[in-house]
Amino acid sequence: MKKGFVPRVFAAGGALTIERSWRAEGREVQRAVDNTANEKIGKALAHGWVVSFPQGTTTPYAPVRKGTGHLLKNNQPIVIPVVINGFRRAFDKKGLRFKKRNTLLTVQFKAPLHYSPDDTVEEIVAKVRHAIEQDAPEWAQEKSE
Repeated sequence: MKKGFVPRVFAAGGALTIERSWRAEGREVQRAVDNTANEKIGKALAHGWVVSFPQGTTTPYAPVRKGTGHLLKNNQPIVIPVVINGFRRAFDKKGLRFKKRNTLLTVQFKAPLHYSPDDTVEEIVAKVRHAIEQDAPEWAQEKSE
């Protein structure tokens, strides 16, 4: 996320950029894991708040990645799950171009997520997934399993 106008705008706004260790420029790669990512996110949490997209640019209804669970376990932030319905219908994969205009978008803020420092990463990931899928249409829940 270094090239282009949008990444520069995000960076100017204080965005944290994390390099994927498994994919770059649309191709599979084998790269060492960016261990500074956790430090960057920890500093950002200490100074305010962080918005994370645990499903990101993966396929629709893909499972939440374990990195999300590690971040929550290590930093213990308050987590407010937010679900944006209609986004994939309205915008392309990157969220920059319209696919279908006049699509109804709804934003649903869920109850804060309760988890314990004693929970395993897998348990935390399951709680995040459940919070996102709760009250979702049946077809969306079926695809994530």
